[in-house]
Amino acid sequence: MTSTSSSNPPSPFSRMGIGVNSLRGDVLKTKTELSQKDWDRAPVRIEKISDLTFDWSLYPRKEIDHTEVVRNYARALDAGCVFPTVKIGLFRGKKIIVDGVHRVSARKLKKIDYVDCSELPFENEAELFAEAVRLNAGHGKSFTETELKANIRRLQKFKFSVKDIQAITSVPASEIYRESAAPIITLTAPGGRKIHCNIQKVDCNGQPSTHELIQFKNALMLIRDVARKGCIPMDDPYFKALVTQALSALRKVRFNA
Repeated sequence: MTSTSSSNPPSPFSRMGIGVNSLRGDVLKTKTELSQKDWDRAPVRIEKISDLTFDWSLYPRKEIDHTEVVRNYARALDAGCVFPTVKIGLFRGKKIIVDGVHRVSARKLKKIDYVDCSELPFENEAELFAEAVRLNAGHGKSFTETELKANIRRLQKFKFSVKDIQAITSVPASEIYRESAAPIITLTAPGGRKIHCNIQKVDCNGQPSTHELIQFKNALMLIRDVARKGCIPMDDPYFKALVTQALSALRKVRFNA
């Protein structure tokens, strides 16, 4: 009787003696799922400001604007304005400020010890940071270009997909790809030599041999197959430029004697 194996069939690359070790991006990595928070149904509590936690590592801005925003909010408090509740994430026994840092700072400036808070539980730091970016992107002071780029890269490190980052930041997918860390393809030749290629800069650690040149072609085929599966939009101009640059570089490669 012939036994059947339950293991996955070998990839086309392994049959050709080519090992594709890693492709930088969302495709071959475990993704973080974007959860939807319903703040309208969150319980509202009056909290002592000294009991709240502000975590710089989860704040999507480079600084708190005490010069303009906080002072304007303080004047609005003097005028009797009512502000939206501060959004609080309950995580590991702490009450972390997700949105409303400037409002809290304004109350501190006016020596007010308490603030109305909407509170929801969070499972991890990735979820907290994503929600902080989403809420801050939707109102208040706009992100600077530097802040926006840093937030996109941080969300990528948390393994959010491009689709989720687009929903969180309201930035087009093509711009998100442009802010991505440079895609690195690592190929292992049958002889064991590893070649690390930065596709955006078309820069490799050494002149490839004829055999290794074929590996680069297979890497481009891998990108093409990924696009066909819908992971990267085929009509994305940045993706097209990426592949065009790589193909152009391949034509200029000198063969080893």
